[in-house]
Amino acid sequence: MRLTQTLNSASFRLTAAYAGLFALSVGLLAVVTYFSVTRELSREFHARIFSESAALEADYNSGGVRQVIRAISDRQRGRLADGLDFTLYDNAGHHLFGDLPIVTCTRGWTTLKGPPDGDEAPGQQEQLGVYITPLPKGLCLLVGDDWGEVANYGTVILKTFAWVFLLSLTLAVAGGVLLSSEFLKRIEAITRTLEAIIEGDIRRRVPRRSAPDDLDRLAATLNRMLDRTNSLTESLKHLSNDIAHDLRTPLGRLRRQLDTARLRALTPAECQEVIEKSVGELDDILGMFSAILRVAQIESGSRRSGFQHVCLSNLVADICETFGPAFEDDGHILSHQIEPDLWINGDQELITLSLANLLENASTHTPANSSITVCLRKARGGVELDVSDDGPGVPEGERKRIFQRFYRLETSRTTAGNGLGLSIVAAVADLHAAEIDAADNHPGLKVAILFPAA
Repeated sequence: MRLTQTLNSASFRLTAAYAGLFALSVGLLAVVTYFSVTRELSREFHARIFSESAALEADYNSGGVRQVIRAISDRQRGRLADGLDFTLYDNAGHHLFGDLPIVTCTRGWTTLKGPPDGDEAPGQQEQLGVYITPLPKGLCLLVGDDWGEVANYGTVILKTFAWVFLLSLTLAVAGGVLLSSEFLKRIEAITRTLEAIIEGDIRRRVPRRSAPDDLDRLAATLNRMLDRTNSLTESLKHLSNDIAHDLRTPLGRLRRQLDTARLRALTPAECQEVIEKSVGELDDILGMFSAILRVAQIESGSRRSGFQHVCLSNLVADICETFGPAFEDDGHILSHQIEPDLWINGDQELITLSLANLLENASTHTPANSSITVCLRKARGGVELDVSDDGPGVPEGERKRIFQRFYRLETSRTTAGNGLGLSIVAAVADLHAAEIDAADNHPGLKVAILFPAA
C-alpha cells in the first residue's frame, strides 16, 4: 500500500518525468557524440592514408619502383607507417610488395578483408579501408588501415553512454522512491493533524522541522491559519456571551416597563412616557447591533479596496476643530499638536470614525476640566496619532483588554455606552496595518496608533 502511494505521489511522478527527460538528454548526447567522434576519426583515417599514398606516388615519379619499395621499407622499419598496410603489384597480378588482394586499379577508396591483427573477435578477419593509386607502367599501389578500429571507437562510445544511461535511470528512480517516501511521511503528518482538528482537537498543530523548506513553510502557514481560526472562534464565543450579557439589562428594563404598562391603568401622559423609554431602550439595542455590524464589516477587509491617499494632517485638524466647541460645552479642554503634510494610504471615513471614538471615549471617562490632547507626528518610519488625557487612566493589567468588544471597566459600567467604541478603533487600525497601543500618560491614558507612511 505504501509503495503504491509512493508510486502515485506527485513527487515520484515529477522525479520520473525528470529522469525521463534526463534519459532523453543522455540519448541525444550519445548520438551527437557518436557521430561527431566517428566523423572526426573517419576524416583523420582517410587523410592519413591519402597523404601516404600521395607521398609514395611522388617517390615513384622521382625514382621509380625501387624508390617506392625503399620508401615503404623505410617506413615499416622506422615504424613511420604506424600499422598501415602497403601493397604494390603489376598489371600481370604479380605482387612486388605486400600481400593485399588484387583489385581493379581505379583511383579511389575500397574496402578489403585482410588477415586478423589481434583486435578482432575470434573467427573474424580484419576490415581494411584502402586507397587505390594507379602508377605508370601498369603498376598499382594500395595503402590501407584497419577500419574496424574506427567502428570500435563508436561502439565503445555507445556502450559507455548505455551504462551511464542505465546507472542514471536507476539512481533517479531509487532517489524518486526515497524522496517520495519522505515527502509522503510529512504529508501524512499534516493530514493526521488536520483530521485531529476536524475531530475536535483544535489545539493540535502541524509539526515542523528545524531546516526550513517548502513543506515547513506550508506547515508554518497552516499553523498561523489555525491560530487565527482558533482566535476567531474564541472571539465569536466571547462575542455571543457578551451580546447575551449586554442585552439582558436593556431587555429586562424594557420588559419591566411594558409589564408595568400592561398591569396598570396608565394615563395618556404616563403611557407616552413608557413608550418613549421603550423606544430609547430599543434605540440603544439597535445602536449596539449597528456597532457590531460596523466592526464585522471593518474586520472583513472589504473596505481596503477603496483605500486612497489621505492627508492625515488636514483630516485630524478638521476633526479637532469640529469637536472643539462640544468639548468646551462639556467642560473639557481639547488641544492638538499636528505636524503638516503627513500622508497615509487609507479610508478617510473610517479614520474619522476611529478618531471620533477616541475623542468621545476620552470625554466620557474623564472628569470636567480635564485636558485632552491630539498629537500627530512622524515616528518610527510611519505616522503616529496619539490621543491622551489627564483623567483617571486605565490599570496596566486592563489596557490590552479595553480594545475587546463589550469590555468595560468596573468604574465605567454606570456611564453610557456599549463597550464597542475602542473595538472599532482597533478594527480600523488592523485594517490599515497599523499598530495600536494603550499606555499610561502620567496621569491619564494615552492611545497611540502608528500608521505606515504612504
